[in-house]
Amino acid sequence: MSDAGIYPLIPYAIPKPWGGGHLDTLTGNTAEERIGEYVIFSDLWQFPVRIRQGEEILLLADFCKEHRLCEEELPFMLKILSTAEPISLQNHPSDADVVALGLQGRGKFECWSILEADDYARAYLGLREGEDKSILKGLTSDTNPLSHFNEYLPRRGDIIKLEPGLVHSTTGRLLFYEIQQQSDHTFRLYDFGRGRALHVDQALHCVRDQKPDISLFSAGLKTENFCVTYHNVPRTTDLKRLGERFSVFTWFGTPVNLSCGSDAFVLKWGDSILVTSRKKLTLSRIQSDEIEARYAGLPMIDMLFEAYV
Repeated sequence: MSDAGIYPLIPYAIPKPWGGGHLDTLTGNTAEERIGEYVIFSDLWQFPVRIRQGEEILLLADFCKEHRLCEEELPFMLKILSTAEPISLQNHPSDADVVALGLQGRGKFECWSILEADDYARAYLGLREGEDKSILKGLTSDTNPLSHFNEYLPRRGDIIKLEPGLVHSTTGRLLFYEIQQQSDHTFRLYDFGRGRALHVDQALHCVRDQKPDISLFSAGLKTENFCVTYHNVPRTTDLKRLGERFSVFTWFGTPVNLSCGSDAFVLKWGDSILVTSRKKLTLSRIQSDEIEARYAGLPMIDMLFEAYV
């Protein structure tokens, strides 16, 4: 790898019927359907994230193979999600469910880090106590399908763990960072009349513990699958990566300079870098009261998220 060991990532933007609009100016999207997912880090073929190596731009999947970043596939996937309309009522399989259902790849354990939530935003997380999972079979004819689920008010700084099998949805306008197992398995139970395919039998197979787990950025995120550390960045901050082989850093704030030895980068809101270097990284805030138009309306929380195993 290069001496610097720092590689800017080029995310892959995906329009969604529930897209919230936060990411459209950022990504240059002018289509009627708004961007819902901004995939930062993945080597799955359906999410062609790219990476900059010097003057060369490569598919992240090819970069990983060339440099043997992992023995197998990447251990996690990263996204930024923007919602305005409800996402489908859905759940995800565990690793064991994937095998039992005859699917390929891994299960999907995921965690949301809430960056912004409007006053009307709600998260629906797991069946209410006393509700039987049999009600999941009839949601398409239910006049109030969300009433069967625990309702929460998400707020900036919340971490929501979505264990496989936990049925979930959201309403209102939300912006969040998602770390998950490398998987694209989502089983929809109800889709608010959008006409997309449902996967009721598969979802019912996966239903298990319906108790959500919510914590705060200050506690950090440590699981058996991956970790996230939320670094506060005052005027100048020094740090070294925590990941065993690499870390992925994503910046959510006004611009900062990042230097590592003689190499320097400017990070703006949503910029992500893959770091393999063990050298010290120095972040210095750029003093400016102006925010470029493309970043207006995005939450400038001035935090650096580090994802790693």
